[in-house]
Amino acid sequence: MSSIEEPTAEIERLRQRVAELEMILEQRRQDDEAIERLRAIIENTPDVISTADAEGRVVYTNQAGRQLFGTPADTPRSDRRIPQFHPDWAADLILNEALPHAAREGRWSGETAVFDAQGREIPVAQVIIAHKNASGEVTHFSTVLRDISESKRVEATLRESEQRLLRFLDALPVGVFVVEPDGRPFYANRSAIELLGKGIMPEATTDQLAEIYRAFVAGTDQPYPTERMPLVRALHGEASSVDDMEIERPDGRVLIEIHGAPIRDVEGRIVYGMVAFTNITMRRRAEEAIRERAMQQQIIEAQQAALRELSTPLMPIAEGVVVMPIIGSIDSRRAQQIMETLLEGIAAHSADIAILDITGVRVVDTQVAGALVRAAQAARMLGARVVLSGISAEIAQTLVHIGAEMHEMIALRSLQQGIAYALEQRQAL
Repeated sequence: MSSIEEPTAEIERLRQRVAELEMILEQRRQDDEAIERLRAIIENTPDVISTADAEGRVVYTNQAGRQLFGTPADTPRSDRRIPQFHPDWAADLILNEALPHAAREGRWSGETAVFDAQGREIPVAQVIIAHKNASGEVTHFSTVLRDISESKRVEATLRESEQRLLRFLDALPVGVFVVEPDGRPFYANRSAIELLGKGIMPEATTDQLAEIYRAFVAGTDQPYPTERMPLVRALHGEASSVDDMEIERPDGRVLIEIHGAPIRDVEGRIVYGMVAFTNITMRRRAEEAIRERAMQQQIIEAQQAALRELSTPLMPIAEGVVVMPIIGSIDSRRAQQIMETLLEGIAAHSADIAILDITGVRVVDTQVAGALVRAAQAARMLGARVVLSGISAEIAQTLVHIGAEMHEMIALRSLQQGIAYALEQRQAL
């Protein structure tokens, strides 16, 4: 019986061994598939992946690396050493800093450069990993390199754009001042520094701006209120303007006009507060001078109006009768004034008779006679008769000599006769 059981047990052990071998083979097959998948990933990644032994001989480079370095596609191995792939400065960095650091810490990353197949220097972001055995000795290094030429170009473009913008801002005749959300100064252009008398004070806060930059309410020694400052209001999301701030500088105070606004990011958050300001001291003086001249002109015009009223007074002396004594010379402007005053007086007093007394007029020429005739004609159109009094012998001869048409008026020698005539005419109505 035992002789039969012994072969059966042996067969069972063989079956178990076969099952174990099948499992080992299956696991090895899965591992081989995983390795093949990993190899395919490494071969087809756009980043350069390479491996070197502990002595720095490059033993493997993936397809992206072979294309970059000009290595034939069917030769992933290379006899070249690490420095041969890099410009001198990068090789020195890798040999003296990157590899020792990776050997100590296990990993190093930074920016280096490699030569492509045409010998051009290509900037790369590089990661170096040190692989060690059980005793801690480095057996080989692997590295991943990514071409950053485009990002470098973009960075250079952005840098140049930023520098160009700063040059534009510095060329502006307007001061530009920018603070961060916490109120710390961030930027001031050249005009701002000149206007403020000092540059950025990095430790300043919004509560200290008036003190640091000597800002006062115009015309006073009162520090400018923080809450009214457009820069502070900009940090609260408000656009505002003021023109009543004075900055005290070594050469005296200047009046500035300020416009402030918040600067927001794409999500609407306030990332900066900005103000633009300019010295309006001369402009304000000019405006004040213009206002003073305008006021003086108004005073002059008012005085001239008062003088005109005094020089051409019109007085009612009875119901329906007004008298205008004329004194001095008569030019075209005064002739127009006489006519306006006469017509307004006739209309205002409902006058039927208007007496023009020229006793005080020394010279009557063609221009004066024409003015008197036109005044009489205009008065007739309002239904009033004009009595011309104060005609001396000399004036009478002059009027006859120049051929003045006096039929529109009644001429009398004195004002007394003119008044008597007017009163008689009124009684006769």
